[in-house]
Amino acid sequence: MICLFINNMNLNIQNNKTSEEIASHIAEAINKQIRLGKNVLWFLSGGSFIPTEILISKKIDEVPPGKLVVTMGDEKYGSVDYEESAWFKLMKGGFDIKGAKLIPYLNGKDILNTTEDIIKIIQEEITKADYKIGLFGMGADGHTAGVLPHTPAVKADYLAYAYDAPPFKRITITPKTIATFDEAFLYAMGESKWPMIEKLKLDDISIEDQPAQILKSIPLLTIFTDIK
Repeated sequence: MICLFINNMNLNIQNNKTSEEIASHIAEAINKQIRLGKNVLWFLSGGSFIPTEILISKKIDEVPPGKLVVTMGDEKYGSVDYEESAWFKLMKGGFDIKGAKLIPYLNGKDILNTTEDIIKIIQEEITKADYKIGLFGMGADGHTAGVLPHTPAVKADYLAYAYDAPPFKRITITPKTIATFDEAFLYAMGESKWPMIEKLKLDDISIEDQPAQILKSIPLLTIFTDIK
């Protein structure tokens, strides 16, 4: 484990943890806040984090009503049963938490109306939440959630934003939303991600160039990586 202090924040880098260890670590962070009586809002990631997120769900204690709300941080737009959507893959894989309120993005509406609905939901849930936790991946280009470098999503003045990011249309939370989080976990495995982990340590990189830089605005950030 490596702990770095960047901009007065504790950047906790955890090397070479197994999926089981990562799942246990994150589940305990969520369980802890629920045991403290807090209303927790949890944003999920897609991609390679999905199998670990399913493991996490199995380790969450049964939740008192209203204490845990779960939704996506970003999603590929499509029909409600769109098989490429992260939510579809999570549910098919057995993601389930007794007592939690689960909120998918896709609702059968067109992409603009879907996004407007998501913005309203996020605003409502952020207002009610005492503690906001996000799980994130990071691309080899430095993107996180659905916020790609040098796209309108980087500077969008909305809580969620929809745009065409081939090969998919995407709906994503924005840096504006991410900056409200209390805690985040970044999953960045694979040698292609190592240069971006090193870049994340720097203070002079804009979120235009590396959107994952926005994660450093969150008070507590833990990075799971296999960087050597």
